[in-house]
Amino acid sequence: MTATGTSREITCPECGTITAVGSGRAASDFCPSCDYPLFWAQPRQAARPAEAETDGALNRAPGASGTTVAAVIACPECAEQNLASAGACVRCGADLYPAPPPAPAPPPAPAPVVVNPPAQIVQCSHWPTWLVVLIASVVTAGVVVAAFMIWR
Repeated sequence: MTATGTSREITCPECGTITAVGSGRAASDFCPSCDYPLFWAQPRQAARPAEAETDGALNRAPGASGTTVAAVIACPECAEQNLASAGACVRCGADLYPAPPPAPAPPPAPAPVVVNPPAQIVQCSHWPTWLVVLIASVVTAGVVVAAFMIWR
């Protein structure tokens, strides 16, 4: 592949036909013999101008026009490799950085628990406890006094 102005000559990887293609992805950037998309063809060796033979030019990271792209991102719809700085896919036009999916809806609140009120308190028909204790105490005291009088 050699650079000539704004077009490049690329050898088709399918059939070997040499074809001049532009820098974008136009309909004319397909091989005229086998219809292979030449914008997918990877150049085998990048053409360098003579003034780029300095140490600084050889040690810099390649740009988008170099032999390799420094940062690419795959399209989430069609998996086409796009420049990371692009906002839309060059093949299908899908957004390369779609918004995250919305958070799932929170689960519904649990149903309230209904607590039945306690049943009415029913009064008993027996004597009150304090009265039973008082009578038992008086009877016990009387028995103790009587026993003490007898044994004396």
